[in-house]
Amino acid sequence: MNSITGTILLVDDDAVFRQTMGRALERRGHTIVYAENGEDALRAAPFPELDAAVIDLRMPGIDGLELLRRLRETDPALPVIVLTGHGSIGTAIEAIQQGAFHYLTKPCDIPELEVYLLKAIEQRNVRRENEQLRGLIQRARETHGIVGNSPAIRHLLTLIERLKDADAPVLITGESGTGKELAAQALHYQGKRREHPFIAINCATLKPELLENELFGHVSGAFTGAVNRKEGLLAVAGQGTLFIDEIADMNPNVQASLLRVIETGEYRPLGSTKLYKTTVRIVAAANRDLAKEVAAQRFRQDLYYRLSVLVIHTPPLRENLDDIPLLVEAFLDRSHARQKGFQFSPGAIDALRRYPWPGNVRELFNICERAVLLSNDKIITRETIHALLSTGTAFTPVEPVVPPVGATEHRLRSLEEMEKEHIEKILSQVGGNVSQAADVLRIDRRTLQRKMIKYGLRGI
Repeated sequence: MNSITGTILLVDDDAVFRQTMGRALERRGHTIVYAENGEDALRAAPFPELDAAVIDLRMPGIDGLELLRRLRETDPALPVIVLTGHGSIGTAIEAIQQGAFHYLTKPCDIPELEVYLLKAIEQRNVRRENEQLRGLIQRARETHGIVGNSPAIRHLLTLIERLKDADAPVLITGESGTGKELAAQALHYQGKRREHPFIAINCATLKPELLENELFGHVSGAFTGAVNRKEGLLAVAGQGTLFIDEIADMNPNVQASLLRVIETGEYRPLGSTKLYKTTVRIVAAANRDLAKEVAAQRFRQDLYYRLSVLVIHTPPLRENLDDIPLLVEAFLDRSHARQKGFQFSPGAIDALRRYPWPGNVRELFNICERAVLLSNDKIITRETIHALLSTGTAFTPVEPVVPPVGATEHRLRSLEEMEKEHIEKILSQVGGNVSQAADVLRIDRRTLQRKMIKYGLRGI
C-alpha cells in the first residue's frame, strides 16, 4: 500500500475496465468513487473531498471534454487524468490545453496510472497546505503580524481579543524577538482605540532626562535651549495607546511620574505649573522579570503592581517550533522573496525546526533573509541553513543527549549554561570587544551587556 493515497473519481462507460481499474487502485489504498458516465460523475463527485479524477474522453452523453470543463468549474484545482484511445490523441491534447493534469492511452498500464495519480494527489495536497497557510497568514495580517497556529499563539490571540477594549494598563512580557510590539499593536488596532494614534517609545535607547522630555514634553524656557513648547508623547497619543518598551530600563524618577499618570490620569510637562489630563492607554513591555527587578530595588513596586493587573506573555519560538513553516511563509510574503521564485525545501524547514532560536522570530527572519541573499539557487536547502546556523549564532543545533550506559556523573546542560558558554567563547574570539561580539551574535549591544552581567562575564 502506498504512503500517499486519496479519494479518486473514476469515470468510464466500460464496466469491466472500470471495475478492474478501480479494484486495482483500491488494493493500493485509494478510495474510489465510481461513475459510468458524465451525468453520474457530476452527481457522485464529493467536492471538495476528491483528490483526483480519472475520466474517459469517449463516453455517451456528456463526453470527457465537457465533463473536464464542468469538474474544473466546480473545483479549478482538481487534478484530472484523461484516458483516450490511440485514435483520439488530438482530443487528449485539447484536454491538456483545457487544464487536464495528464493523459494516458487505453488500455493503460496500472503502475503507470499509479505514478501519475501519486503526483496528482501530492500536488493537490501541496495546494491545500498552501491555501491553509495563506488563510493563516491572512489571519496574521488581521492580527497585525502575529503568525502561528500553535496552542501558545492561539492563547496569545485569545488574550488579546479579551483585553483589546480594556482601559487598564497592560504589561507584555517575553524574550527579545518574540513580538511584544506586535502584540501591543494588535491590542490597539483590534480595539476601540483603533481610530486614535498608536505611539511607541523604547526606554533603553534614551537617557533619563530625554525619556522624561519625550513622554511629558516641556514648556518654553523649561531648560537651556527650550525655546519652544514641545508636546510629549502622552499628548500626541491622545485617546490612543502609548506603548512603552523595555520599561525595566526606565529611570526611577520617570517611573514615579508614570505612576501618577496611571493613578490619576494627570501629568505635568517639564517646567510647567499646570496639570494636564490624559485618557491614553498605557501598554508596557519588558524582557526582564519585573518581579525580580522590584526585589533588587531597581523598579518601583507600586508601579509594577499597577502595570501587572493585565499581563500578556509572548512565547519564545523554541516552544512553538511547529509554527516555523508558517513563519517562513510569512517571511517569503513580507520580503517579496516568493515573487522572485524563492522557496525553502522540506529539508531546510526541518533544519530550522531543529534549532532552539535564542533570538526568537527576529533571529529566524534574519536567517531566512540571509539564506535568500546568499543562496546560489532559488530553492533554499538544508545545507544552506546548516551553514548559516553554524556560523556566528548564539547556539548550534542540538540533539537529545543520552548518557552512556553506566554513567553516573553525566548531566544535561541547561539552555542558560549553553548560552553563557557560547557568549564567553565569542567574547574570547573577538578579544573581549562587546560591540564586535554583539555583531557576531546578531543581538544589540545592550542586550549582550545584560546577558554578560547576568552570567558574570567581562568585556572591553
